[in-house]
Amino acid sequence: MVSKTDSKGLQPILERQTVQDQVYAQLREALIAGAFEAKETFTIAALADRFHVSHMPVREALRRLAAENALRIAPSGTAYVPALSVTELDDITRARVIIEGATAEIAFGNLGVSDVARLREIIVRHDASGMASDTVGMTAANREFHFYIYRGSQSPVLISQIENLWLRSGPYVRILPLRLEELVKAGARDGFTPYHEAACKALIAGDRAAFRQAIESDIMASHRALRHVIAGNVTG
Repeated sequence: MVSKTDSKGLQPILERQTVQDQVYAQLREALIAGAFEAKETFTIAALADRFHVSHMPVREALRRLAAENALRIAPSGTAYVPALSVTELDDITRARVIIEGATAEIAFGNLGVSDVARLREIIVRHDASGMASDTVGMTAANREFHFYIYRGSQSPVLISQIENLWLRSGPYVRILPLRLEELVKAGARDGFTPYHEAACKALIAGDRAAFRQAIESDIMASHRALRHVIAGNVTG
């Protein structure tokens, strides 16, 4: 029997031994990728049906995600994605700049010429996705680029903290298509990944400070784009 993936990228759970972990992992991945909109709700019963599992593993997975501040749980037991907030976006971005900048600096000494080549392959895919108006592809390539670098830090603790920040950023990633037309226009002039390119140049030049600055600038550029979308529509 071939399992089917639904519109959120969720698949029926076929392995019974670690059902809760599988439900949690799939929901977590979908949230990071921006598969769910802000304020979107889903019940335990609906998710259990979607995953083809009982209610218990879904309930526990939702509790874990709520503990990570990725979801909220209403008194009725319904889970929902937090609303967009300029204040929260600013706070998440501040934490990202601090933690991801430091992690990139730690990784710097562990990245070599072959890693630069790999990073540039990702940049090519990111740019191609942008020119094709493929927001999903752009988002995936951007994430791959950053985490390729962060893994170079060889710090599971820091990477875990970064993953949590990206998890909480999911609803904001979801609104990127609202800026895609402007990004395409900007890309025709400057490329979609100027800071990614700057990071690669800094690696080749052996400039640790410039490398960290490129990563931090990339985070702030995304923040400005997202803030522009939500600032006029929500209050912090």
